Amino acid sequence: MYLRTFFTFLLLFTFAFSGICREYSDFNMDWKFHRGEISGAEAPGFDDSDWEAVSIPHDWAISGPFDHDLPANTAKLPWKGIGWYRKDFFMPQEYEGQRVYFIFDGIMAFPEIYINGVLAGKWDYGYNSFYLDVTGLINFNEENSIAIKADTRKHDSRWYPGAGIYRNINMLITDPVHVAIWGNYIQTPVVHDTGALVHLYTTIINKLGAGQNVSIENQLIDPEGNILS
Repeated sequence: MYLRTFFTFLLLFTFAFSGICREYSDFNMDWKFHRGEISGAEAPGFDDSDWEAVSIPHDWAISGPFDHDLPANTAKLPWKGIGWYRKDFFMPQEYEGQRVYFIFDGIMAFPEIYINGVLAGKWDYGYNSFYLDVTGLINFNEENSIAIKADTRKHDSRWYPGAGIYRNINMLITDPVHVAIWGNYIQTPVVHDTGALVHLYTTIINKLGAGQNVSIENQLIDPEGNILS
């Protein structure tokens, strides 16, 4: 069989103490947005009733107005400044004991992430994806708040970079022992007409401590659906 580098992988992970849970939730809807700095916007219960209702992805500058005094290479659009985003969400009791992550595909720029008024983390770039483990800040069986401050004033660009949460946000619920986010790494250092050498590296996160038995089963499936030995 002629094997190319575009293998399809089916990764099956079996944990000795429980079945794995890995549940992604689209977190793009029902946000509130405010342009400019505002005191206390990270706090739970902050009154955002007069803020603009938006969905993610969102770019606060793309609609203008154009300003002839701004640089042409960034489209003469008002992308420099501060923007705040807020959202309330309920976390069911059934998820207590699991790990809760937020995965941010891209925020322009220098975002600060607050969960229930506490700074959960920050990121000093606008183009890369990043994630945060927010488990310790979540109130289960209660309403929670997330607030994000984006500040583009320190960012510089030779093209129009956008402003705000311009890519998707997802929430991930997973077991305390789990495959790390982006925890699978695949190499094919040798590929020829009759076979290939495939290296698969998996990073496991253990939030339960020592003494857990973990096994990983990996199956390699070709484009026709055959399991390769």
